Amino acid sequence: MLVLLPADAPEAPAWPATEVHRYSSPLDIPGILASLPLPALLLRDAVPQAHAERVAAAIREHPHPVIVVASRPWDGETPDTLAAAARGVVAGFGLGAIAYLLDLLRS
Repeated sequence: MLVLLPADAPEAPAWPATEVHRYSSPLDIPGILASLPLPALLLRDAVPQAHAERVAAAIREHPHPVIVVASRPWDGETPDTLAAAARGVVAGFGLGAIAYLLDLLRS
C-alpha cells in the first residue's frame, strides 16, 4: 500500500507494510504514482485546483485503485477533479482516516 502525504502534513505514525511518500509539490504526485504501482491513498489537501487535472490524469492512469483523502469535509456534490478520477473519497476525518482505510483495505 502506498500513502502520499504533503511534505508539511503532521508526522504520520508507522503504518506496517506501507510505503509513505511525502510530496513537496503536487507536481511530484504523477512521478511517485508512476514509479510505485501499488494501491494508494492520497492526502489531497495540498493539491490546488491549478494542478488538479494533472494529478487526476495520473490517478486515472495508475494501474491500481487510488483513494483520495481530504482532511476537511466535502459535500459530495461540488465538482472535484480528483474525486472524479479516484476509486473513492474519504473526507473530514484527517489523518485518522488513513489508518482506518489501511486496516479496512488489508482485511
